[in-house]
This record gives sequence, structure tokens and C-alpha cells, in this order.
Amino acid sequence: MRNSVRVTLALIIALVVSTSAFAQTDSRVSLNATVGPSFSNIGTTYATTAGVDVRLNDRVALVGEFGAAPHTPFRDAAEIASPLAGLGTEPAHVNAYHWNGNVKVQPFEIGGLRPYLTGGLGSFAADTLVSDTTLGGTTVQDRRRTIDFATNVGAGVSYQLNKYVGVGADYRTFFVHRDGDTPRVNRLTAGLTFGFN
Repeated sequence: MRNSVRVTLALIIALVVSTSAFAQTDSRVSLNATVGPSFSNIGTTYATTAGVDVRLNDRVALVGEFGAAPHTPFRDAAEIASPLAGLGTEPAHVNAYHWNGNVKVQPFEIGGLRPYLTGGLGSFAADTLVSDTTLGGTTVQDRRRTIDFATNVGAGVSYQLNKYVGVGADYRTFFVHRDGDTPRVNRLTAGLTFGFN
């Protein structure tokens, strides 16, 4: 019993000391977001991406990110969308989401211009939303979700306007791994970037 208490206290002390040292290193962890138009093979819409970057050194970071591209027309996103219930069913749109862990490499920086390469793995989800129907005063919406393992590679560039706001562009290819098929989502997103250290 006493050994477990000692080990627990040693772990707590190590955590407190490492947290203090971690807090002293400037901008090691940052929160980032991008909002803007998205052009892809699954349709043109707006997209948003949010992430947490943990810098390993001056050039390499681990990134946990979540992104969404809502309201994509079904005819454009049929390759990644859930199948429809019937032939006469006309869906309104597809909402696409991804969450993944990536390695991000920034080879250099010139006057606020920051190009990068990225790659990683995670999941890709597509919600097929069929138009609302009203049955006896109750509105019903048919929603079908497909979630698949996905890998991604890409590159991008950002330019900082000030400490918190910038503009950027990100090109990404998502490989959606399904049984016997690997559809690709090629996406270019441009817009405002926000960062908090």
C-alpha cells in the first residue's frame, strides 16, 4: 500500500514539474482554425477546420484536426455518400466531416509566409440528408451516415497578418478506405486562418 502511495506521489510531482516546464516554452501548443470556400471533386461549398498543434521542434508538429464541409450537393458527392433507400428518393445534400491526426512539416518561413506539408490518418464521415417529409404534422428527415477509415496527404501555405489572424490555402487529398474501393476527396480550401498560442 505504501509503495503505491509513493509511486502516485512521484507521478504527481513529475506531472507538476513537467507542466511548469511545458508552460514556460512559448507557443509549443496552439489552437488553429480556418474558414473559407472549398473547391473539391465532391462539390463547391464552404469549409471549416479546427486543430490543436503540438510543436515537436521548429519545423515539425503533431496536429489533431476536425473539419467539416456541409451542404454538398448529392449528385457531386455520390461517390462518398451513403446509398439511398429508393430510386425515387431525392436527397437535399451531403455533409462531410473528417477528424485525423497528422504530422505537419514547415520547411521554412519567409516574412510571415509559412508553407507546409502534411499527412496522417483518421476517419472520414458523410451524412446523406434526404429532404424533409411531413407525416401527420410530424416532420421526418432521412439521415444516413457512412464513417470510414481515411488517410490524407497535402500541402498548404499561410500568411500571418498579425499574431492571431492570417490568410491561407490548403490542398488535401483524402483516401477513403472502404471494402474493395478507395474513393478520393481532393479539396482546396482558402480563407481566413485564426491561431491562438
